[in-house]
Amino acid sequence: MDHDGQLTFDDDPDALRMKSAINLLRLGQFSQATAAFGAIFEHDPEYPDIDTAIKASRFWENRTDAIASGSAGLEKGKFLKEQWNIFETFIGSDERVDNLPAINAIRTYVFTEAIHCYTRAWESTIAPDISLVHDIGECYFNIRDYAKAVETFEYAWELKRDSSRILSRLADTCEAMAGDSRELRKRALLLFREAFLHNPREIEVERLRSHLIRHLAAEVREAGFTGEEIPCWIPIHAAFSHSFSVKRELEEHEVHGLQDQATRLEADLGKSGTNARILLPVLLNRYIWLLDHYTLQVNDAVKAELVRKRFLERDPQTYARVYSRQDPKKTASPPA
Repeated sequence: MDHDGQLTFDDDPDALRMKSAINLLRLGQFSQATAAFGAIFEHDPEYPDIDTAIKASRFWENRTDAIASGSAGLEKGKFLKEQWNIFETFIGSDERVDNLPAINAIRTYVFTEAIHCYTRAWESTIAPDISLVHDIGECYFNIRDYAKAVETFEYAWELKRDSSRILSRLADTCEAMAGDSRELRKRALLLFREAFLHNPREIEVERLRSHLIRHLAAEVREAGFTGEEIPCWIPIHAAFSHSFSVKRELEEHEVHGLQDQATRLEADLGKSGTNARILLPVLLNRYIWLLDHYTLQVNDAVKAELVRKRFLERDPQTYARVYSRQDPKKTASPPA
């Protein structure tokens, strides 16, 4: 009790039990944690978020033997990651639940263990395993060690420069750690723009925490797209709102690469049985990059006009939403 006679945290036995139970979760002692949460519930069934804590603890208590039986290594690391993904679906991954102390404590245990497992696996590899490096970076991200996550994802990026999966996770981490840093926010936008160019279908959109990407993904879903279509249309919707506003200069070989890719995609879209709802946005994104290059970087009006004509012939409504000042809602319509 404080000097004014008010009840303090240390005077509340349930608060002390809650703190102790959460520490047990952090240590992976799930059976003891479940019992401690149960005692709190018996004393006060209305204690804040006690039902969620019990539900979460029981989920992992049921997996205690499986976790304990595996030796540290790749398979155990994968198991922990897979179970966490199942757990997120089971418990709900909205922002409020995601930030509960009990959930944070479990997350810390699971991904600290996974880092240990993946590191042991890394030590036994002969050649660099990009997927393994990605998973280590994801673990650091999940325990909020963003500096280590950036370092790990950057190493993976050095191994594979055109990996959209790696770039999107690096961008997501830069945004998460940005705070008041304008430079980190700009870098996140630049990397997201890059990630959604190369191979958007390999981006795990549902695993990203970026508020911007989640907003764009929701927009795309509302427009009627699903599954692998969603990451393909995200950069187009970003162009509608100029969300990916940080851009870099292209090297000549990159320009030629975009031109060649656009030509191949145009040919593919002309074939019967083609999934236009996936290929079309991939093509349109290349038009957008080329137009940015010809208008902002080299000021080549002739080449810009050629790309503009191809864009207008292919999808005049999307062109209008990207480049005109019309109300986007008046021109909105998903392609067939």
